[in-house]
Amino acid sequence: MSDCLCEINSSDIDLTNERYRISFSENDINFLAQSLRESGLIYPPIVRPFNNKFIVISGFNRIRAHIHNNRIDNRPTKILVYQTNPDTTDYQCLLKSITALAFKRQLTQAELIICTNRLYQFLDEKQIAQKSSAIFNRELSARFVKDLLAVGSLPDPALELISTSHLSFKSAKKISCLEKDTIETFLTIFSNIRASSNKQLEIILYIMEIAARDAVKPKTIFKNQKIQDILFNEEKEVVLKTSLLRTCLFEQRFPTVFKTRQKIRKKITSIKFGNNIKFLPPENLDSQTYSIVFTAKNFNEFQKNVQNLNAAMKNKALKEILNP
Repeated sequence: MSDCLCEINSSDIDLTNERYRISFSENDINFLAQSLRESGLIYPPIVRPFNNKFIVISGFNRIRAHIHNNRIDNRPTKILVYQTNPDTTDYQCLLKSITALAFKRQLTQAELIICTNRLYQFLDEKQIAQKSSAIFNRELSARFVKDLLAVGSLPDPALELISTSHLSFKSAKKISCLEKDTIETFLTIFSNIRASSNKQLEIILYIMEIAARDAVKPKTIFKNQKIQDILFNEEKEVVLKTSLLRTCLFEQRFPTVFKTRQKIRKKITSIKFGNNIKFLPPENLDSQTYSIVFTAKNFNEFQKNVQNLNAAMKNKALKEILNP
């Protein structure tokens, strides 16, 4: 027996029961509400009878937009929906909620994590992978499903950070096997900065290495006053906080190298190459290669840069940098 297309009172829908909700955050429904007023409801939501009410399987935003319009226009409270039959199982309802969205657009990583975790109540890793094409509209390997489940075991704030791109999937996977208080520490850090996946992994690596070297908990490093001042300074932008945090952690992880780099930067500044020339120290610890980059809009600027480089060759500081 298939779902039944019928009209129900919107007041009979329990929007507080979100067991089938996939989208992590609520979207602004003003544009959708306007579309419903102009074009009507094209794809009815799917609901399930539950405790003398109806709970939503698919179409949370459409129902919210419909209720929004009712309040503004004083229109009838009836809404057209697909109502599941009484024999529909919880697993079947979950499949409906996932496929309804997955075959409309590609699921986000946060949504994929949520769906995989819920499916794990009914299927194991291999079964989820085998059925992935029909459920998610994309093929998932058993290994990736395992990773999704590992990340899904993180506290709820992790999903929000993944959803807002404050926490990459690789970083989430990296911290998923750590102790609870260490996980919470990293979630707090990444909620206060904005970093690429590689920089996030660098931050995790530095903190874990410092903690191992000093035989302390990562939380102890996090409580360092200098780090606290960086993370919780509301006047600083998140990108600047990221840069300052990386510098601070690098100094703690490699104090000798940091001091050497500071001396080199001071010597580079003293050489005075000019505004158009950039003299860059090695990017990593293993390299001994320095980079010189300059820009020129015309021949005169090019010639001036060459003259500045020639003048720099006579500077003692440059020789000390390149031949320590």
